[in-house]
Amino acid sequence: MIKRRPLMKAPNKWLVAVVIAWGPTLALMDSTIITIILSRLQIAFHTDLGTITWVSTAYYLAQAGVIPVVGYVSDRLGSKLVFITSLALFTVSSLLCALAPTQEALIAFRVLQGIGGGALVPIALAIVFRLFPPNQQGLVTAIMSIPIMLAPTFGPTIGGYLISSFDWNAVFLINVPLGLVTLFLSFLVLPKQSKQAKGINKSFDIAGLLLSMVGATALIYGISEVAAKGWSEATVWASLLIGVAALIAFAVIELRVRV
Repeated sequence: MIKRRPLMKAPNKWLVAVVIAWGPTLALMDSTIITIILSRLQIAFHTDLGTITWVSTAYYLAQAGVIPVVGYVSDRLGSKLVFITSLALFTVSSLLCALAPTQEALIAFRVLQGIGGGALVPIALAIVFRLFPPNQQGLVTAIMSIPIMLAPTFGPTIGGYLISSFDWNAVFLINVPLGLVTLFLSFLVLPKQSKQAKGINKSFDIAGLLLSMVGATALIYGISEVAAKGWSEATVWASLLIGVAALIAFAVIELRVRV
């Protein structure tokens, strides 16, 4: 039986797993923590609920758009660089969100936050699969999934406490110290990707990449707009149909490539 050698090596693999788990945990907590402050944001920026809901929607759309690209980029630049860059973007954009002077600026910064946060989940899993042998990968991902899966549940609770004790800015500011600590630890414990691991999958499926990005983004946009506009709105159905069609086309192309 041939044993597969890990593509990354570290003196303490479990410490690496603990550190990188914080990235997806923060990103997923921010997907739900925002719901508790939408009414406060509506008052702060003197706007309507439909407009301020884009603070939440923009985050989801940015995540959906970036996830298909992460694997391709990490294969070429290295998992450590992609993880640290994504976490740095998430942390800096969290600070910018807290300081946003207008609703337009807040929505724009949430897009940046979504790009950084969206990349953290797949790149964390990629690091696990490159660092641990196959017989340990299931156990590691199961343990890492505990805080990651609980993060969206605790998001509204943490958000409620923060806005009752401080202002809406605190919901974003809490990411800054946690992100900085995780960044510092990531620099220390994350191993560099081996030269053999970089450059694997050299072929670039541009059609599949674009279709998956368009499909995921359009589908999430359509679903998010149902609550605000209802099923009778033409843009809702158009987004849903484009998303489904793009994902079906993506599946067909990938099946043909692999056959």
